[in-house]
Amino acid sequence: MLRRSICMFFAALCALAWLRPAAAAAPQITTNSATSDFGQSVSFTLDAQSEQPITDVTLLYTFGASDADKDVPAFVEATPDWQPGSSVHATFTRDTTVEYLPVGVTIRYKWALTQADGTTTETPEQLVRYDDTRFSWRERSARGITIRWYAGDDAWGDQLLATALAALDRLEQRIGGTVPGPMMIMIYETTSDMRAALPPNSADWIGGQARPDLGLIIGAIAPGNDAEVGRLIPHELSHLVLYQATENNYGGTPVWFDEGLAVANQDSPDFGFTARVKTAASDGELIPLRALASSFPNDPEKALLSYAQSESIVRYIEATYGVDGIARLVDQFRQGVTDDVAIESALGVSLDTLDDQWRATMPAAERTPVIANDQETAPSSRFTDSPRQRPSPNAPGLSPSVGSDGLSLPLWIWAVGGVGALLILVGGVWVVRELRVARR
Repeated sequence: MLRRSICMFFAALCALAWLRPAAAAAPQITTNSATSDFGQSVSFTLDAQSEQPITDVTLLYTFGASDADKDVPAFVEATPDWQPGSSVHATFTRDTTVEYLPVGVTIRYKWALTQADGTTTETPEQLVRYDDTRFSWRERSARGITIRWYAGDDAWGDQLLATALAALDRLEQRIGGTVPGPMMIMIYETTSDMRAALPPNSADWIGGQARPDLGLIIGAIAPGNDAEVGRLIPHELSHLVLYQATENNYGGTPVWFDEGLAVANQDSPDFGFTARVKTAASDGELIPLRALASSFPNDPEKALLSYAQSESIVRYIEATYGVDGIARLVDQFRQGVTDDVAIESALGVSLDTLDDQWRATMPAAERTPVIANDQETAPSSRFTDSPRQRPSPNAPGLSPSVGSDGLSLPLWIWAVGGVGALLILVGGVWVVRELRVARR
């Protein structure tokens, strides 16, 4: 009896398994494409057919060429235009006039389709690049660096790439290792050509843009301008390399180290930086190292001094503690520690001691500095030959400032105001007197 019951139980299970409906086949994808229209939009299209009704369609996209990219963020869910059914046509458009995209960025995307039985299918990931289609771009690539340009001949492109590779060699020696890349450098012929590739309402002084998180650089260099090639490419490439070498979830590098390393990596040195630092030392106007950790002053002269001083400090570290000292600092910043801990661990001195040691190599101060109150900050990355200028206090549309005691107005204004007040008072007394006479 027991054996019969067991056999009947297993027979029932087999019958249920046989009666269970087979899972629906995955939807058949007939169209899966994306196109970019520079300055306007990026559009995604999907056509799919299914044995069961498709009840949900979602577009998932992110930035970066592959999962290997260290900074590829989580996928963004976008809701496309579509209608449920066994055959669907879905579209999604990202309006780049509203949601800015950096030129050259690679968009990685896929679709998720859910059928009536709850089964969800994801399409394979595909790539689309947001290109500036106004120009016919040419490319040169090596060791994870891609140079794109449209003006100039092939020899010009070779020079751009060779400059980038030489800069990468110096950087990898200083950081004590290699970086995964990829990195793309897009070179426009003129700043006017490049303007449409910058974010809306960008300041006129901007000469380019760097996105270390996306491994992108754009800049304007006319063919044959060797000095600018040797300045811009090594400088901005340094920001991308250092970012990849120190990327972590806790913190970044101090601005003085980031910019100092970038300036030191240039083939074309900035004219007058050494003299500028020595003059500031003699005048007692050197900026404390701690003050250069998060931002540089907006004042043009102080901003230039900040870059020059940062380069001088980085070169001092390299000369005193060796290239290994730079590499140890990079390793500490990769761990996300504070500036104080990084300096102490890598160099064996405190941050303030490092500042004092470097200052001891400068000329002694000959006068007491004038302390200025400037709380504005400039961007940490420089793409122009000189920092942006602050508007003049007397520029059109701005009112002259008034001192806290309110006495900075010219005396003739006070005199006229006083006479007017006296006339009003006398007139008031006269009116009251006339009214009283009329009542009598």
